[in-house]
Amino acid sequence: EAQFYWWLGHVTMLTCGTLYYAKRPFGWEAANWFYPKALLGALISYAIVVYKTYGPPQANLAFAHRLIVDENVEYLVLAAYWYMNRPILVTLVPFVVFSLFHVITYIRSVLIPTVFPGVTDEIERARRQEQQQQQQQQGAAAATALALSTPARVSKAIGDWSTKYYSPALREVGVWEVAVVCVWVTLGALTFQTPLFAPFAYFQFLRLRYALSAPTRAAFRRVRTALDKTLTPPTASASVPALVADSYIRVRDILVKMGDTIMDPSTQQQQQQQHRQQRQN
Repeated sequence: EAQFYWWLGHVTMLTCGTLYYAKRPFGWEAANWFYPKALLGALISYAIVVYKTYGPPQANLAFAHRLIVDENVEYLVLAAYWYMNRPILVTLVPFVVFSLFHVITYIRSVLIPTVFPGVTDEIERARRQEQQQQQQQQGAAAATALALSTPARVSKAIGDWSTKYYSPALREVGVWEVAVVCVWVTLGALTFQTPLFAPFAYFQFLRLRYALSAPTRAAFRRVRTALDKTLTPPTASASVPALVADSYIRVRDILVKMGDTIMDPSTQQQQQQQHRQQRQN
């Protein structure tokens, strides 16, 4: 079944990605063996999702547009790009986090009910009984904990943990993609430690994510707020040189304009018309 191979791809990413970071402090040669294996797992998983969603490729613009605006396609292309280049330390973190939640969710929703068929009904009965107890007691006392089988407790624990940490994890991944990976590949290209094309490829990925993903836009806002507080008056430290603050403000304003253009392409068209009119005058 395709879903099982999708899960194995995420297991591969989670396992090899974790081993990559675990072995990295002990030497890059041993760790780097796991880097492409991890990305291969991601490629398998995302390719399966994309194929199940859209079917065989079609040679028309409508099909291409649907692919471009799909986040699974965006991460598939990004994983393929990282796979074709030498390892970059920070790039696996988002994929590992995504795979962690996919792996445990599949365990909870598919594997455990398959091996223990009564678990789902058991948890649902316990949930309804707990709600009834809470309504009857009207908050006067805590509801009595109901006994669950070990598989049911494991399944419930996985569900509760995922519910609690999934959204916060996605927010932190967004910040990591914006503040860490972006800076890392840029500085790496300037110092010839990463491919020179890497920043341009990654900026295009972020451009699409900014246009299509509210969490990514929120991550940009968080990063900007933190940098404004650190580098600009009146909250900046007196030890921050004026040149650094001024340079940051210039770069920030350029990026803000780019973001406004991405969200409202008519702004760019108006600017182009103004430039043409100025040249004609």
